[in-house]
Amino acid sequence: MNQAEIKRRQLQAVSMILTLLTLAVVARLTGFIGAAYMAAAVETLTMVWLIVGGNLSDTLGRLIRVRTSKGQHRNSARLRRNAMIFQTVFGLAGSLVILSGADWIARTVFRLPYSTFILMVLSPAVCLRAISTVLLGYFQGEGAELPTAACGILRQLFILGFSILFGRMLGDYGDKVSKLLVQENFTAMYGGVGVGIAISVAELFILFFLFLIYRGSRHSKGGMHQDGMRSMDSFIDSIRILWSSRGWQWLTNLLLFLPIPLGLIFLQKSNTDDKLLTEYGIYAAVYWVLCGIFVIFITMTLIPVYSRTVTYLRRDEQRFARTVFQSGVHIGVVHAVYISVFSTVMAPQIARTFCADMAETAQQMLRGGSFVVLLLVLVLYFGRFLSMTGGKILVLGAVGISDVVYVISATVLLNTGKTGVLALVYAGLLGLGVLCILLGGMSYRQLRTQPDWLQLILMPAVAATVSGLVCVFLGKAINPHLGDPVTLLVTLVVSCALYWTALLLLRNFRDQELEAIPGGKLIRTLGQMLRVF
Repeated sequence: MNQAEIKRRQLQAVSMILTLLTLAVVARLTGFIGAAYMAAAVETLTMVWLIVGGNLSDTLGRLIRVRTSKGQHRNSARLRRNAMIFQTVFGLAGSLVILSGADWIARTVFRLPYSTFILMVLSPAVCLRAISTVLLGYFQGEGAELPTAACGILRQLFILGFSILFGRMLGDYGDKVSKLLVQENFTAMYGGVGVGIAISVAELFILFFLFLIYRGSRHSKGGMHQDGMRSMDSFIDSIRILWSSRGWQWLTNLLLFLPIPLGLIFLQKSNTDDKLLTEYGIYAAVYWVLCGIFVIFITMTLIPVYSRTVTYLRRDEQRFARTVFQSGVHIGVVHAVYISVFSTVMAPQIARTFCADMAETAQQMLRGGSFVVLLLVLVLYFGRFLSMTGGKILVLGAVGISDVVYVISATVLLNTGKTGVLALVYAGLLGLGVLCILLGGMSYRQLRTQPDWLQLILMPAVAATVSGLVCVFLGKAINPHLGDPVTLLVTLVVSCALYWTALLLLRNFRDQELEAIPGGKLIRTLGQMLRVF
């Protein structure tokens, strides 16, 4: 993974943060029940998209890059053309499936009839994105990572802007319909329809943007070299090679996402009460958003560590690879443990700040499930490492096992307890816990090393616990006078300073680690100020 690809993946992480922020904005526009309607539609769209074009741009880019490096320019052009034809037809089929099956999916699968219209207006996005993904694969094959990164960020900015525009316009119309029919749900439904239109329009703008870049790049490149007497891949061969190369990673991504729509399906099957649906909207627009942003920020900093570890392994420098790998695990745990503890102890203030109307529900989710941040950071780290070192089948098997654990635990909790939407939180923790143990065990075994539990877990846990207790006492002292947002800011600054100071005084970081982890120079400077290093 070169520096350009690292930057591209980091910018893609930024676009994911914008996606989560857009979800929070949608909840403000449509209400939490509208966020639930929208979640059902987007989850369906994402499942179909993962089948149609998930992981396609990276795979196509890699195949084009290999052919171009061998001088097979005509073969590369044929692969790109065949992929464009197939993905256009396949994407159109995916759009038609959603359009024709929208009523059945909404009413029978999710038991949310108000999501039908949203699904219908979302359906063109599959075909449009299938075409744009082939163009992105072409750019990556030519060594241009910037269009992919820019496309991800622009897409989310377009969706955010158009969602505010169309969501408000159709939301006002839905409000009039609701008053006329004396049915409140039309306001949320039409607001969701506005967001669905925004997504489809944004995909159209992105496709136009990529087409302009493609035309410019083809014009500047001029003619291609001939491949000589080499036979060209047929249409069937091109598609077979493309899909076989996608195989394991495509299926893994599909299984990773599967628990999200299954959770909503199980929840609706257990109870179709509007109050429970509103709680699911909080689960999606508050719990997912906050935990997801924390996870993405941490994993962004760890992307260079994957590349460095694999580079050392390819050079057969096992000792350096182990040091870099364990340093990445350590810094990920250090950040995630603090955020998990802070979110748990400050859950009341966070809930009242971001979800004032139903703060009690959001508080329960954060208190019961904030440690999903730690588990998900480790899962993504171990999974990416194993995928980059040839362990894709192992990752697929582990993800399949965790899905089974999630399905069983969610079913049991929803049918035997009175936890409601919290069942999805607890089931997610159990599934990710199993996945973390499996992937972590395989990663350490592959490197033939063992974790240092004292340095990795015990010291950060002690430091985070102390800082968490300080947050509790400080929050009780100043919250009545300063309010929730100011209390969060003050406790965050104080507890963060105390946490890192405690880690430095405990000598939790080693000199070799500081050379490998992001922010190592800053940590060393702080340690020298405290005369630790």
